[in-house]
Amino acid sequence: MSAGVGVRFDGFDTVGDTVETAALAEEAGADTIWMAEHLGYREAAVSCMAFLQRTRRATVIPTAVMPYLWHPMPTAMQFATMAELSPGRVGICVSVGNLLNLRESGVSAPQHPVRVIREYVEALRALWAGETVEQEGLVWQLRGARLAFEPPQEIPVFVASTGPRVLNLAGRIADGVLFSGGLSLAYTRRCAELADAGVREAGRSTDEVRKAGFVYFACSEDGDAAIESNRLKLAFLFRNSAQAENIRSIDIPIDHEAIMELVRDRELEKAAKLIPAEAVAQFSVAGTPDACRAGLQAYIDAGVDEPVIEVTGSPEERRMALDVIRDFNAGRG
Repeated sequence: MSAGVGVRFDGFDTVGDTVETAALAEEAGADTIWMAEHLGYREAAVSCMAFLQRTRRATVIPTAVMPYLWHPMPTAMQFATMAELSPGRVGICVSVGNLLNLRESGVSAPQHPVRVIREYVEALRALWAGETVEQEGLVWQLRGARLAFEPPQEIPVFVASTGPRVLNLAGRIADGVLFSGGLSLAYTRRCAELADAGVREAGRSTDEVRKAGFVYFACSEDGDAAIESNRLKLAFLFRNSAQAENIRSIDIPIDHEAIMELVRDRELEKAAKLIPAEAVAQFSVAGTPDACRAGLQAYIDAGVDEPVIEVTGSPEERRMALDVIRDFNAGRG
């Protein structure tokens, strides 16, 4: 089966705009709607409940629930409630989370992420199965916790990561893995291989673990304008020192230290100019509709089962993005 294209939102736009765009994306054939959980912006699970009310068939996936901040019991309740409203249309994505957000919330250094994520997934699945759960976890403890109702269908669990140990864990225990946006094709291939290694270790089939990938995306008849749009996104992403290995994965030199310094000084446009246009194409999908279709296919060829893109920009650019989704999803089967 050929890959489809999903859609994602960051919580930066109003709820009304996001819900309407989600409905248009579903009409274009998108099977999944992902809502990022950026602390301080629109809340992901609440937004996904609104998506469920406005759409008919797409699966909604709040992304990502952070085990260091959210207790598994109310999380299990929250997602089971959503699943009761729309059976078979709710997923969850679990991740360590953004280190800056965690630090602002009082978690200065997340400890033992593999153990914490594994315990969290185990607790959620046990609660959704109607079990009485006893778990002395590293972060949370469950001492006889039990849901009074069960979701009518299984809730698939994705794990988001680019780290080797968590990617391995995802391959061993998750229903799917999510790669973050702004990854080069080479780094995406590496992440897919790490997840597949975990799949093999667990004696599973690669068909059991769906690999989704957020893809920075900008579509315009003016290809240069689309490249500039993604260049700014990448400069902001590259403010993080954790992007060093991703940046080194391509053969084009990029002054990462200078970019981080400029972004710290709020000189985002100057930082963006340090990313060559040819590098933008290796970390994102940008350009005319034809170029975007080719760019998405390149991520699929790198191991992503489902590219997940933004639908942003002018009304015309949004229409073109929806057309790209329509083209890809019409060709599945």
